[in-house]
Amino acid sequence: MKKNNFNKHKMLIVLGLLLSLNLPALAFINNNNSSIDAENMILVSNYTSKNVKITGTVCSSQITDHSKVIFLNFGKNFNTSLSAVIYDFDIHSFIDAGIDKPESYFNNKKVTLTGVVRINNGKPEIVINSPKQIQIIN
Repeated sequence: MKKNNFNKHKMLIVLGLLLSLNLPALAFINNNNSSIDAENMILVSNYTSKNVKITGTVCSSQITDHSKVIFLNFGKNFNTSLSAVIYDFDIHSFIDAGIDKPESYFNNKKVTLTGVVRINNGKPEIVINSPKQIQIIN
């Protein structure tokens, strides 16, 4: 009789663990071979502080006047879309790779980014330190 109660107790624990799983969260699991769509801001934001691959088209770019930071924007409204950020101290690695002006080189091209998603001023971005982190796919 005790063994039967033990098995019931064990089954209840396993059932409880299964029911406690947040199955919709499994939709956000990304393996290294897949890529997140840059326009899916909810999914991109769920990967904050994680290293991911993101694919999308660079819709616009801008370079700041004072700090020479380059923003590659993946949406029509850069205030609400993903941006890839290239800091001035990393531009030399692009020049060494034959990309003199990353802000125009990647504009209107479909690319895959690899990097860590962070939230800055309420929107996601990925810092690109090397040309190896951004690949043109078309």
